[in-house]
Amino acid sequence: MASKNRHLTSTNRIHSCKWIAFILMLCLVLRLLFCFVIFPRLSEERGEELGWTQQGKLSVEPYSTIAENVASGKGFRDNTHQINFERLPLYVLFLASIYRVWGNELWKVQVVQSLLDTISCFLIFLISLKIFSDQKPGLWAAFFYAVYFKVINMVSRPLTEIFYIFVFLLFIYFFISSLNKNKMRFSLVTGLLLGFMTLTKPITLLFPLIGLGYYSSRPAKTNWKKGFLFLSGFLVIILPFLVRNYLLEKKVFLATGGGKALYMGTFIDYSNDFREQENRIMKEIKNNYDGAHNIEDDRKLLKISLDKIRAHPLKFLKKAAHRIYLFWSYPDFSTKMMSLKTLLISLFNLTLIILAFVGFSASKKKGIFFSPFLAIILYFYVIHTLIYSHSRYSLPLFPILFLFSAFGVLNLAEKLKIPVSFDKQQ
Repeated sequence: MASKNRHLTSTNRIHSCKWIAFILMLCLVLRLLFCFVIFPRLSEERGEELGWTQQGKLSVEPYSTIAENVASGKGFRDNTHQINFERLPLYVLFLASIYRVWGNELWKVQVVQSLLDTISCFLIFLISLKIFSDQKPGLWAAFFYAVYFKVINMVSRPLTEIFYIFVFLLFIYFFISSLNKNKMRFSLVTGLLLGFMTLTKPITLLFPLIGLGYYSSRPAKTNWKKGFLFLSGFLVIILPFLVRNYLLEKKVFLATGGGKALYMGTFIDYSNDFREQENRIMKEIKNNYDGAHNIEDDRKLLKISLDKIRAHPLKFLKKAAHRIYLFWSYPDFSTKMMSLKTLLISLFNLTLIILAFVGFSASKKKGIFFSPFLAIILYFYVIHTLIYSHSRYSLPLFPILFLFSAFGVLNLAEKLKIPVSFDKQQ
């Protein structure tokens, strides 16, 4: 009997390897297909409407311009030829390395980001093994990630999301490993990766407090050492950039943009078209505050926003309530087709969130350590709800939602005796 079970386990493992190979190939093919077939056509026909092009040219955002200047030895400068303090360096350096080694054509960035996102798809599978000790949720989650249209779309442009998701998933893998294993180096690597995340997007600047809370709450006596190594790794990455900014500006800050984001969240009118309101406020900031690229203007916007919030707290809470929805879905009601798309995306996201919480509930019943994932979701959600929300900002959380929704559905299917397994033997 034991020999038969070992044979079935070996057979299922081989079968799962075939499935994950297929999923990864599908992931890569879909991204390259979108970049080289669909994206050029959409950019030509609806680029202006979608915000992908401006005056017939692809809008490459500041990242690409700064990266080109870095690659050519001109420094961390944007198209104004001034040092840019708004964009953090890691994704810029990622782009600059591509430009320096391979050239700065967009298709080369798309190929590299497609490959990187395929690795992210595999990381989702590995994280599932780490959490559930089961291949099935990981296979389903990886499959959903491979075909998820919003992520496929983001691969095509030089924006932070694809790179950030990759570093984010590495961070999750090592964070869970460091909490569950008595290996000091994992906590150091976790801190380093959190530092890399923060030098890509500043939202995780306060996350070390949550990380230290988890290390201190674990029963092992060595966890204070893990917490120390975790914080040390984070500071090793962050402090040099803080010192660099202080030497240049004589002020301690990680990046500008916080005041701008809060200003947009405070003064946007959610009763009108969202895209028009975003463009209106961005134009206002550009005209009145020179884009708020320097620390003085950004702090002015911060002060104006805080004064407005103190004067009208109920209006602030009402706008924060709008952002609860906007974090997940971009509202576009410009045409009947776009209205239908907005509705379908909203229903999909709502269903996914509900299924993920079914998965969290099943995890709790089975004694699976799920709370760090819930803490990560709530951390991102609360900060963006309070400051400013855009559906792009929720993308890093979708791998977590896919993992736990897959686990929840599989548990429901098991209770109902519905076969949904990738295994050869049901």
